[in-house]
Amino acid sequence: MTATTGMTLQQEVDAFLERHPDLAQVELLASDLSGNFFSKWFRRDQLSGFAENGLSIPRAMYVLSGTSESMPEAVGMGDDDGDPDMPVDIAPGTLSVVNWGERRRAQGLLHSRATDMVIDPRRVLASVVDRYKDKGLYPVVAFELEYTYFENDTQDGLKTIINPHTGVDDTATMMGSSRLEAFETILNDTVAACDVQGIETSTVSAEYGAGQFEINFPHYDDPVRAADHAQLFRRAVKTIARQHGKCASFIAKPDLVRAGNGQHLHVSVLNNDGHNIFSERDRAAPALMNAVGGLQQAASEAMLFWAPNINSYRRFEPSNCVPTGATWAHEHRHVAFRIPLAKGNAWRVENRIPGADANCYLTLASMLAGMLHGIENAIDPSAETVGAPGMDSSLLPLTIRDAIAATRKGDILGQYMDEGFVKLFASHREGELNSFEDFISQREIDWYV
Repeated sequence: MTATTGMTLQQEVDAFLERHPDLAQVELLASDLSGNFFSKWFRRDQLSGFAENGLSIPRAMYVLSGTSESMPEAVGMGDDDGDPDMPVDIAPGTLSVVNWGERRRAQGLLHSRATDMVIDPRRVLASVVDRYKDKGLYPVVAFELEYTYFENDTQDGLKTIINPHTGVDDTATMMGSSRLEAFETILNDTVAACDVQGIETSTVSAEYGAGQFEINFPHYDDPVRAADHAQLFRRAVKTIARQHGKCASFIAKPDLVRAGNGQHLHVSVLNNDGHNIFSERDRAAPALMNAVGGLQQAASEAMLFWAPNINSYRRFEPSNCVPTGATWAHEHRHVAFRIPLAKGNAWRVENRIPGADANCYLTLASMLAGMLHGIENAIDPSAETVGAPGMDSSLLPLTIRDAIAATRKGDILGQYMDEGFVKLFASHREGELNSFEDFISQREIDWYV
């Protein structure tokens, strides 16, 4: 994926095809609300026509559950409406190449037209970014995504991946160099697959859980591009793991013992002069404190975007560097909104609440919405947290039902993300929750039969 400043979409497509005469197929993808990609493969010669005229996809694809289940009762799409198509376009700057599979092929991301923003996570993020631009502000974003490798056979539960060097289950050694060496092949293949797609990666580290790793991204001055890369990265990690006969997952909490997988977002904000409004020489500027205050006020209704699944809430427990309240502090990894050590123009806020299972477009959109709310209204944060914070559900719902209720009750996010979209997302998550609960588990049989 490369920047295409000054080029029309048609020019971009023509130049891409000229650079890659060997590619016979193109896969066009879009993200649904759950954060999963859906796609179609097309012939090479169809791409130019799509650049000029767009194409159509079923509208209800965006609102399927995480298991691709239709939920018309919850979301009002895909049944009585006749399951209509909707027009979409290739998103500029997203064409790239993937080198997995039997042959290389092109890939590109789709986005809805502005009139259908209410169901497209990518468009929702872009609309929040536009609100910043209207004020002469430009967010700079970096994602950090944790994930866990398992042995491929998950029929009888998740099985810890075998360390190739020791021949036994991997052990949790934080930042262990021996673990990086042991898993070098699969990690290098993942980074290489990202390189081919133009997905920039930076730091690779072994994390606290067995089989758990983190590959970070640089800071982007294009938030939508940052989210594009984070979403595509998740796809690359899973695909390369399958090629190695393993399973990779971004599940928030694999089990009650193993460390959970977080999605940490670092954000600073530049003005028209390129100055970071969060920096005041070598100290944090008032705008940074206002952004934190806005995040605290929005946290309750944003929680559903940061923790959208039933399993997401398993991750929230004291210790393990996971926040359980809308807290903030400098250089403190147990709080929700951390202000990392910085100097000069590098001041930023890190949101440590989201899980790696959450849709990257929506975690960022809701975070930016809360920050802009704080900046616009000069909201002061609460007192800085000192020591290890305990459980606190006063500003952070810690069950999915409470989070759904908080999103529906909230009045902040709808001002920035489109009120109709926020309501749709709450209904979407409730629909999947109802589907989950409409199932008798083995534990119920074991306990009550």
